[in-house]
Amino acid sequence: MPAHAYAVIHQAVKDIWNEGRLDAADVLFASDYVNHGGLITDLVHGPEAIKISAILFRRAFPALHVVLDGLVTAGEIVTVHWTARNAAPATRRANVTEAQPDTMTGTIRIRCRHGQIAESWTEWDQAAILQRLGLIDERAT
Repeated sequence: MPAHAYAVIHQAVKDIWNEGRLDAADVLFASDYVNHGGLITDLVHGPEAIKISAILFRRAFPALHVVLDGLVTAGEIVTVHWTARNAAPATRRANVTEAQPDTMTGTIRIRCRHGQIAESWTEWDQAAILQRLGLIDERAT
């Protein structure tokens, strides 16, 4: 399973996150896919969950590029360490400073089933990105 799971994960990052080809989610994600972490945790299932998440990120970070830093398999779970960068300035409110980085890192654990991503658990610094976008006050964190 790992080699095929790795290929599916690499394809999802390339097509959806880096190129913005949302239609790839229909092939790469199971119809009952559940995202247990991220912006829309457990609210939307299936490929639509990834499409919505990708749209939100790509609107905020139009030059988004995700790099897979490492993939490790433990049983049926693939743990992926990633870095996302934005080559263009992020959309932001006036009270957010230019000094904040356009880079974020995180970890996602992915379970594949029948050649598709069926479930994932994402861990990343959501508060820092929401601050960067001016959606929450830095004093609130």
